Amino acid sequence: MLLKSFDANTSSAAVIDVLRRDGGVIIRELAAINLIDACAAELRSALGEFDESQRTDFSGAKTLRCSGVLRYAPSCAELIAHKLVLGVADAVLLPSCAEYQIGSTTGIAILPGESDQQLHRDDTPYPIQVAGLELQIGVMWAFDDFTAENGATRVVTGSHRFLRAWHRPDLTRWANAVMPKGSALFYLGSTWHGGGANRSHSPRTGLINTYCLGWLRSEENHFLEVPPQVARQYNERVRRLLGYTTHGAGHDQLGYYGGNDSVWVRQNEAEAAARGQVPANVDVRQPSAADSVPR
Repeated sequence: MLLKSFDANTSSAAVIDVLRRDGGVIIRELAAINLIDACAAELRSALGEFDESQRTDFSGAKTLRCSGVLRYAPSCAELIAHKLVLGVADAVLLPSCAEYQIGSTTGIAILPGESDQQLHRDDTPYPIQVAGLELQIGVMWAFDDFTAENGATRVVTGSHRFLRAWHRPDLTRWANAVMPKGSALFYLGSTWHGGGANRSHSPRTGLINTYCLGWLRSEENHFLEVPPQVARQYNERVRRLLGYTTHGAGHDQLGYYGGNDSVWVRQNEAEAAARGQVPANVDVRQPSAADSVPR
């Protein structure tokens, strides 16, 4: 089985169509190699400091992990806020929220001798499921060439169509996300996937960043992982993704902050209106004049 792949010049619309159809799609060589190398260098020490006491059967016996990467790997912000990535996230998530946010950021190095990871969905921390509603999406960036031998991510195509409360898809058939260094695998939070076995002689390193609906609690606590004194170095778009803004505007806001810390990003009401969201001067909790007309 093969995953559909596109080159970096492909329109976001084409990517979104395949992502919704298959649950996963690859964009080849989406990031410049010098950026990928900078990100890998910044993650290297954190991966090397992996706490062995945190190992589980799920995380792997020979896999290194690090989280909260924007605390110590600023180059990764260019990947996390990549224009095409956010275009895809806009299409999948914004119909169901006013603002989405980073769910988690995880550097992963699968070492030689690692076995297949358990296949799973990323949206299972959330105890809800509504047909057709995606709670999050994920992006796996390849810091090395991903091959079937070195642990390329396995994706069960079409598995996002199965409600986990009622069905389990056929997990014996998957596609390997084989892709060159600098490429990105997009997958839905409802898509079953897992790391592959590394039968090569070299590590397979990548970065996973997820994006979730803004009214959900993020998997990582960004205010501790990337506190204000660190987050200030990033532009407004990245700070919004980290949650340094409200979800919604006007009368219906989540995460309100009344202070004046420069890290905070105030909602741009014109931008929200352009996305078709309710203007700040409209109280959606009150009936409109049209609603009060007898029928």
